[in-house]
Amino acid sequence: MLSQNEEPPLDQPDNLVAGQKPLAPAHVLGLPNNQLFPRHYLAIENHRLYPFTIEAKTLFDRYAQFIEAPLSDYTFANNIIWLSQKSGFYQIIEDCFCLFSLNGNCLTMLLPPMGAAARQLAALAACFRIMDGYNPTRYFSVVEYVYRDFMNLLDPADDRWMVERSLPDYIYRTDDLIQLKGNAYKTKRSEINQFRRTYLDHRLEQLGPQHWDGIRELINTWLRNRIKYMSGETIADFFYTVEQERQAIERALAHYDTLGLRGLCLFINNRLEGFTFGECITPDVANVLVEKTNFAIPGSAQYLFREFAKDLSNCTFINVGDDLGLENLRRVKMSYRPALFGEKITLRHNSPL
Repeated sequence: MLSQNEEPPLDQPDNLVAGQKPLAPAHVLGLPNNQLFPRHYLAIENHRLYPFTIEAKTLFDRYAQFIEAPLSDYTFANNIIWLSQKSGFYQIIEDCFCLFSLNGNCLTMLLPPMGAAARQLAALAACFRIMDGYNPTRYFSVVEYVYRDFMNLLDPADDRWMVERSLPDYIYRTDDLIQLKGNAYKTKRSEINQFRRTYLDHRLEQLGPQHWDGIRELINTWLRNRIKYMSGETIADFFYTVEQERQAIERALAHYDTLGLRGLCLFINNRLEGFTFGECITPDVANVLVEKTNFAIPGSAQYLFREFAKDLSNCTFINVGDDLGLENLRRVKMSYRPALFGEKITLRHNSPL
């Protein structure tokens, strides 16, 4: 559990690994002294893991700059909003940012260590020692969402690791989503044109705090409409998924400006009927975090998606995440003709014993 004792905030993390390279001084990060690490921490034997909260953004962003993967998982916002059902913790190990997730009795990593390539393998070994020391068996010690180039650091002859492919991200050329040219996008163009003809009194607004209540009401409307078409055996799983998404949206709204998010709201007859928001992963790759429309209004989702692509036109590519293993979501994302697939890998011990 979290330590019940408050200690003075630390300028430096624990020396989890002998010879660990110290963290850059606070003034290098643009932070005042004694404000890098929180007073409370998760104590695992002699190790300290600090709560992954909004205050960790500056540190996360500094180390994420070492990683150029165009994946949705490598932004602070994506991690902080989706950790609503898990407990996130971090530590600076071997001068790498290491993000852990404590879920039940298992400690895993949501990302590989982020930092200079020369330090990442040492950090990875240290992180596995921490996970192995906490988990009931080594089988539960896992690093998720590993970007492809990280695997180049591993020696192909090293048989310690089991490599499993994860669901990839769908990445599109922004111009394709704006222009919708050719037969491949004929249906999309038709849906958008029909929406514009049917709903003449529609408009877009830049998403902001004045829309929070309307967004919450739309989520409730969307939920009521979806339930009408669901069978009894699927409702429980549906409610679990929806609650995760609702909490993620609430976290995003609570820290919208701090997270540097941008978004659009769709109004029809002065009623909020759709919203979306995202961010930039890299200067050239945008990331759509959430999109929600009233699915009783045909063409609204296609229209809002294209208009948001226009808003993100300074980026060459747009990442919309993976398909969660859902066939209907896979079909929708494939229908927009992805230009790239963002490969992701899960890494664990080759021998779980």
